Amino acid sequence: MQTPHDTLFQFTFHHAHHAAGWLRHILPAELVRAIDWARLVPIRERFPGVRARPHLVDGGFVVPVQLDGEVVDLVLPTEHKSSFAAGLDAQLLRYSIHLQRALQSELGRPPFVLPVVLRHGWLAPKRPDASPAGLFGWLSSVQPRQRCVVHDLDATTEAELAGSGMTPLAQLTMLCLRHLPKCDGPGAVAAFRRWHQLLRAVDAAEGPCVAPPLGADAIDTIGWYALAVTEIDSLALCETFAAILQREDFKIMSTLDRTFQKGRLQGLTEGKLEGKLEGKLEGKLEGRIESLLRQLARRFGPLDVQATARVRAATVADLDRWTDRVLEAPSLAAMFAPE
Repeated sequence: MQTPHDTLFQFTFHHAHHAAGWLRHILPAELVRAIDWARLVPIRERFPGVRARPHLVDGGFVVPVQLDGEVVDLVLPTEHKSSFAAGLDAQLLRYSIHLQRALQSELGRPPFVLPVVLRHGWLAPKRPDASPAGLFGWLSSVQPRQRCVVHDLDATTEAELAGSGMTPLAQLTMLCLRHLPKCDGPGAVAAFRRWHQLLRAVDAAEGPCVAPPLGADAIDTIGWYALAVTEIDSLALCETFAAILQREDFKIMSTLDRTFQKGRLQGLTEGKLEGKLEGKLEGKLEGRIESLLRQLARRFGPLDVQATARVRAATVADLDRWTDRVLEAPSLAAMFAPE
C-alpha cells in the first residue's frame, strides 16, 4: 500500500537530476568516480518495456561504469522503506534476478545490479555477531542473499545533508521524511522556518532549463506531505509558506487538502461529514500508534507480538498515558502498568 512517505520519495527521486546527488553521497567513493553521471537514466525511460513486466521495480537507474578499462552497465534499483519490512532481503534478491534477466536481452550481457535502500522511522534488527554453529549455521551461510547499499536517514544529520551535494529539493525531501512524521503542528512550522533557504530555492526552480519537478509542483507536494503526516492546520501551513516565500497570496491547494475540503462540503449537504472526519481521525490515531511503537523499540529493543498487539489495540487514553511514560519507564512492564 502506497504511503505518503513513498509518494514524496518517488516524486523527487524518480528524476535522475535529483537522484544523482543522493547516489553520489552514499555510494562508495571509488564507484562514484567510475560512474558516468551525465548518462544516468531512469530504468523506465531507457527500457520502457521493463516497467510493465511482473516483479520488476520501476524505480531505479541505469548508468555506464568504467571497470578495469571496460565499460559495463550498472543497474541501481532504489527502494524506500519507512517501516520495517521482514522480507526486504528476499525482495531485493528477486528484483535483482529479474532485472538481470530482463536487461540482458536488451544490453547483450547481464548488467551489474546494486540495490540502494533509503530507510527511516524504524530500527533495523541486530544481526548476530557470529553465525550459528552446526548444520543450521552452515545452511544459513549458503542461503542466497542480495547485498545492497543502505542509507539510514535517521542517522544522518541536517549538517550532513547540507554538505551532501544534493539538489535543494532532494535535501528538503530527506529532511521532511526524517523529521515531519515526528512533529506536531508547531514543530512542523518550526522545521519549515529552519529550512527556509531550501524552501526558497525549491520554489525558485522554474523554467525550461531546470530539471523537474518544478517549483510550484514541488512546494505543493511538500505541503501535501506535511498535511498528511503532521497535525499542522492547513491555514497555519499556508501562512508559514507565505512568510518564507514572501508571497502574500500563497495558498496550498494540495491533493490532500482538496480531497478533505471536498469531503467536508459533501458531508454538509449529504450527511457524510462524520465519516470523513472519522477517517481522518483514524489515520492520525494510527500515526500515534506507529510513533509509540518506534519509541518503545528504541527504548526497550524489538517488541514481542503481545506488546505490539497491546499498543495497536490501545485507546486514546492509553496512548496518552504510555506516551507520557515512555522516556522514564524502567521496563515494558512498568510502561503498561495500570495507574
